[in-house]
Amino acid sequence: MIRWLVLSAQSSDSVSLRFSGEPGKDVSSMADCLELLGAVIDRKEGEWIVSGVGEEGFKTPQQNLDCGNSGTSARFLMAIAAGMSEEIRIDGDESLRGRNMSAIAGALRELGCFVSGDTLPVTVSGPLQIDSARLELSSSSQPLSAILLASPGFPFPIKLETVGSSVSRGYYEMSFDIAEVCGSQNRFLHGAIDIKPWEVRVPEVVTISTEDSLLPIAMLISKLHGVKLELDMDEVSSAIASLTKQSEVLDLRDESDLICPASVLMAIGSGGKIIGVSHAREKESDRIDSTVYLLRCFGMEAEVTQDGLEIPGGQTPDRPLTPVDSHRDHRLAMTAMALASKCGGEISESEICEVSDPGFIPRLLGLGD
Repeated sequence: MIRWLVLSAQSSDSVSLRFSGEPGKDVSSMADCLELLGAVIDRKEGEWIVSGVGEEGFKTPQQNLDCGNSGTSARFLMAIAAGMSEEIRIDGDESLRGRNMSAIAGALRELGCFVSGDTLPVTVSGPLQIDSARLELSSSSQPLSAILLASPGFPFPIKLETVGSSVSRGYYEMSFDIAEVCGSQNRFLHGAIDIKPWEVRVPEVVTISTEDSLLPIAMLISKLHGVKLELDMDEVSSAIASLTKQSEVLDLRDESDLICPASVLMAIGSGGKIIGVSHAREKESDRIDSTVYLLRCFGMEAEVTQDGLEIPGGQTPDRPLTPVDSHRDHRLAMTAMALASKCGGEISESEICEVSDPGFIPRLLGLGD
């Protein structure tokens, strides 16, 4: 939904973004920042109507842009700021301040922008002065998505030389697909990408689909409580399909957000290896180490490998003897809450679940009603 918000905010038209449930706090943080930049967002239940800034472009905000816990918002806003001519200061919560923004910051510097640092809070001052840069893709796909979706505000076309083995490829593919729907002719090419500014034209109505990365939490809850969960296997990602089939090796190169619930499902199932997730160390927490910590809190084990985890199967979760630290990582917290729903336990700062799913805890607590 954040991608649709960013493009809708740059259009001359209005668009109705329709969705089920309640948007997460990361989405709300992005919406708040876009409003400070001049977009108008009418937030209704199940529908947000976004009126963009059009040809006038974004205005300079009179305060810091607070991204909350959303790394996606921070990177996208850094790219947006690069297309503007005054200093924009971007900040977030304590957890987000610890996240590495060097990939997007480095690319923007090569494009001639001033970027004050590689972590938040950061000040970005545009506009772009140079038409080419290198972009590292081995730790995150978000910088590429950020530059693409901010490019309608750039003063001229740019060329990006992409380096590294790309991860989370489905996310930048989604960005290019959404941009194409909105009038972009930019295409992803391996090695070098030409990105041209374009006039954003949004559909009148967009229906936002449910985020696939939340499905393994539902799968875990179903497994723990012996409830059947029906999935349309034609609609789920390859990683979720592999997880459902209890594959011995689970490659999460493109879906590292699944590592926490997937590890627990493998531990209480037939076990196996998770590979391709070295970049998960740069998420809201170091998700490799924090996943091992979570398993141990509940009396289970996993071994860290070069690029993931090896997890014995047939394990049974036990109630933690001490409070479980969520590390202010919403996916870790949701996985911990799911486990605690079966064997009990206290989870610190569990409210961080609201970043991606504000209704998660009320729904979980209502399972016994």
